[in-house]
Amino acid sequence: GKSTFTVLLADILHYMKGYRVLVADCDYPQKSIFDQRKRELALLDRSPRYKSLLVRQFGATRREIWPVIASAPERALTDVDRQLGMLREPVDFVLFDLPGTPGVLRTLSAIDRIFVPMKADRYVMESTLAFAKSVDDHLVRNPDVQTAGVHLFWTMIDRRERTPLYDLYDKALEKLGLHRMETHIPYRSRFSKELSAEEGPIFRSTILLPEKSFI
Repeated sequence: GKSTFTVLLADILHYMKGYRVLVADCDYPQKSIFDQRKRELALLDRSPRYKSLLVRQFGATRREIWPVIASAPERALTDVDRQLGMLREPVDFVLFDLPGTPGVLRTLSAIDRIFVPMKADRYVMESTLAFAKSVDDHLVRNPDVQTAGVHLFWTMIDRRERTPLYDLYDKALEKLGLHRMETHIPYRSRFSKELSAEEGPIFRSTILLPEKSFI
């Protein structure tokens, strides 16, 4: 869910809260956010409704669509610096969508805060805990690095499912000294729904603010 949360957070900060946002899609090689932006811009040319919504959104927020660049973890900082120098206005937030592998530690060391979605699945949690602990040990607890915290939160929660895994992993997180946010994100199929030719409701989009009830 890293890419989905990056898109939704960019929408809320940029269009709702009035901050200027730049997104760096470093989840190489799939570039899911960058590719979604290209699909949506192509769809915009064929959709009077989406075009009208974008005009209304600009009138209400005075915000153009937030910029997104495609990069890779090892060159992300250089690419972001180059893009910042090309923008007309300074940005308030740079959001990095990164793969959850230890190889991105150098890039992570230049990021203020790292947010890690967790799913209560043994295979997912093994890699998640190893990654978060590595970041916490090498970056957060390192006084020479600016990373202020790694924050984990539960996502894809199926409320019909009864599992002791949440309690077990919460105890493991506490024992490891890792910070878990209070936020719990339920499973919803709408998280994966993009703009479509049918011009239905807006959920995950890089150019339009999602439905208020969804936010």
